[in-house]
Order: sequence, then structure tokens, then C-alpha cells
Amino acid sequence: MRTLHPINAARTLFGYNAIEDKGRRKAPEKASKHEAKILTSKKRKKLTATTQDQYRNHALVAWMVRKHLDYVSKFHISFRTGNQEIDDLVNRIFRWHGRPVNIDHGARFGRDELFRLFELEKVICGDAALAKVSSMRLQAIESDLIAKGTLTREMQRDAESKAQWESVNDQGLKMTDDGARVEAYSICNRGDGKSVVFDHLEPAENVIFDAYWTRFSSQFRGVSPLATALNTIQDIHEGMEYNQVKAKMHALFGVALLRNGDASTMGGGSGVSQETSGTASTDSQTELDINPTDVNLLDLNPGEDLKVIESGTPSTEFVNGQYLFIQIALLALDIPVTAFDSRRSSFSARIADLNEYEVSVDSKRTKNRYVRQAYSDWVLANLWGSAQWRLGDVADRYGMTLRDVQEGVEWIPSGSPWLDKLKQVKGDELAIDLHLDNAIDASRRRGADVFKNIDKQIEVEKYERERRAAEGLPVVAAEPVAQPEPEGVPA
Repeated sequence: MRTLHPINAARTLFGYNAIEDKGRRKAPEKASKHEAKILTSKKRKKLTATTQDQYRNHALVAWMVRKHLDYVSKFHISFRTGNQEIDDLVNRIFRWHGRPVNIDHGARFGRDELFRLFELEKVICGDAALAKVSSMRLQAIESDLIAKGTLTREMQRDAESKAQWESVNDQGLKMTDDGARVEAYSICNRGDGKSVVFDHLEPAENVIFDAYWTRFSSQFRGVSPLATALNTIQDIHEGMEYNQVKAKMHALFGVALLRNGDASTMGGGSGVSQETSGTASTDSQTELDINPTDVNLLDLNPGEDLKVIESGTPSTEFVNGQYLFIQIALLALDIPVTAFDSRRSSFSARIADLNEYEVSVDSKRTKNRYVRQAYSDWVLANLWGSAQWRLGDVADRYGMTLRDVQEGVEWIPSGSPWLDKLKQVKGDELAIDLHLDNAIDASRRRGADVFKNIDKQIEVEKYERERRAAEGLPVVAAEPVAQPEPEGVPA
């Protein structure tokens, strides 16, 4: 018997099972590569095309993305310095610039819709860009238009265009000399619609670019978070289609006529049973004539029976399996299954799932907040010396620099909807009373601004007093509604 060396014995007893190839599953990977080598431009096109196809044709994917956008992409601006003049001016600027004709190069989308579609492109394709146009508008650049592309014959003869094109790598990026940063993006146009054509290089400072990253340093193009769920969703869709076809086939063969015949009429021995799906048999005396639009009275011969074929499709096992697969697919965007089907969960479970989801979407909201901040910084810098808006002059009167004004802009996410307003308001009220929360943050969690709420309420009360005085009615202050004390709390 061979004696095992102590070092070899340790190798057999300890280690990571994930790197041991025992032939029972996919072999472990042997090398870690640059992300651009794993997802080459050719493979990126295939992944993007597959994701776009599923978004077009699969209701589950379309709903997942819409639900994600509802929580991640909607923001409102908050600018409050305490100086009413500059507060009103900055808020007026962004109300004006948020209109489609002012913000979108194509004059189609307002600010909220433009940034929602920006996030949509990121989710579907991995990344997206907005180019800053000289007219102070933003031009949407779809992910696949950031590419090396092909050169037209005219560009091939132009030395400058050809030199720019040659400086672009396979990912559609021109990198700095040290390879650490993007210097410029290669912007393409659709050409003939079959392949993209190189248009120009856009300096990085003129582009608002964002992506979904999977690597720490060796990645410059994003990857769709849906990539982990594409195969599962395709299986779900095909399974549903196959079961629908099966159910239709059962419906086509919905009635069976059973006969007990002998060898002379059925071609077999006595006691043989035959099922037919047609409306007539070979025996004219037992012909079955059914009109689907009328009430049918059937006069059956002795030994005959009529059976309705019931379909058990889809089966309970199939439905439960699909429910599990849908739940796994939702994990790609961190969406809880209670958002898909609230009937299977209690109210407490929905609250818990929503709280967990809020944690998951926080980082995604932060990414979009940076995008919005880059946008607002650009707008304010462009209008700082504007003779029309006189933003710089107004800010100077209050001792504020451009950087002060830019940092005063805050983008607040839309927050979460109320599930049980009374209970949640009471919880917020108790947390505020115990100094565990505050009215500003509690209001922001619902996508509101406590200061704007106060201003609007004052405006309503002022209007009420004026109207009552004009009508000769007494001004009656609304009494607070008495609330019952919670159980177990001493009065």
C-alpha cells in the first residue's frame, strides 16, 4: 500500500470544491480575462439583439423593465437656499429647460421621459450616452451607436477621418495613453440600417455616459443586468406557448363517442371500445350530427356513450414550476415576487419585500442621481453669464459662486407608493417623535418635499381665508381629528 505524503494528503482533504472538476457539472473556468475579451463587439451585438427581442415580444421582460424604471428613473429637483429670489430663478430655469423643445435635440421627449429612456437603454443594452449639443440640448446616443463602425468611401479618402477611426478600439472608445480613461467616444449613424457607420469622435467631456458595471477596473462598456435571466425567460416563454398549443389541441378533440361493437362492425373481438373525434362514424345508423350553434339532442344507440374530453393543461405542477422560474428571473432586477403577484403574500410580507427592494435600488438611484447632477451642472454653467436669465448677477448679490449654485441642486427620487397610508403615517409619526426619523427624510421616501408641502398648505389656507372673508363667512380653523390611542400604551 502506497503511503501518502503529508502535503499531498492535505491537498486531498482541504480546498475549494468549486475548482475541482469531477465531471458532474460544467468544468470550472481556467482563466480570468479582460471583460472586453469575454464580451467582444460581435458577442455584444448578439447579446443586445437578444435582449431587445425579448423586450419587444415577452410581456414578462417588458413588465420587469417598466417596474424597474418606475422606482429608479424618476426624480424631481430640489433647490432651496433660503434666498427666495435665487430659489425661484433656479427652479424656473429647470422648469423651462425640462420641456421637449428645450432639452431634446429631436424635440420629442421632456426631461423625465428622456432620462427614463436613458435608463431603459442602460437596462436593455448595458450602457447609454447623452451628447451635449451646442444648442443646450441633449442628443440621445443608443448603446450600439457607440462603436468603431465602418468607413464610407469618402471617409476612407479623407486622411483626418481615417486617422480618427484608426484611433478607436474594438469597443468604440478612444482611450488615453495610459489606457485608464476614455478620451473620446466613437459615434456612429445607422447608415443603410444593416450596419453602423462611423460618424465622428465626441470628446468625453461632451458626453454624459453611464453603464451597468460587472468589473472593478478592466471594463469600459456596460453589461445588461438582464443577461443573467435571458435563458430562463426564454424557457418560461416557450413553456407557456407549448402548453397553450397543447390546450388548443385538447379543445379540438373535445367530444368522444364510445361504442361497444363486435368483430363484424369494429374489426376486433367483443368488448372493444373505440373513440372517435369526428362528427360521423362508418356506421350510418349511428351517424353523429352536431351543430355547434344549436342545442343538440343526441339519440344514442344501445351500448353507446358520449364523453367530453377535459384538458388538465396547464397542470398544477407546471404552474408552480413556472412561478418559481419567474421568481428567479425577477432576481435579475432585484424585483420581489410580491410585486408580480401580491395575492400569494400577506400585507406584512409585501411591506418587508418593499423595504428590501428599497435597499437594492438605492445604488441604481445613486447612479442616476449622478447623471442628473452632471446635467444640471451643465445647464447652470451654460446660463451663468446669460443676459436673458442673469443667473450670475443674481447669485453674486447673495455671495454665491457657480459651484455653490450647482451644489445646491439636489435630485430627489420619486420614492415608494403607500401600501397602507394610515399605518405607515403613524409609524413615521412615532419615529419622528422618538427622534429616530425626521419629516424631511420621511417625506422624501414618498417622493415629496416637506417644504413644498408646507408652502402649498399655507397657500391653500390663505386662499380659504380670503374666500371666506369675501363671502362674509367666518374663518373656521380646522380642528385636528382625534386618533385612538394605540393598544397597550398608557394614556
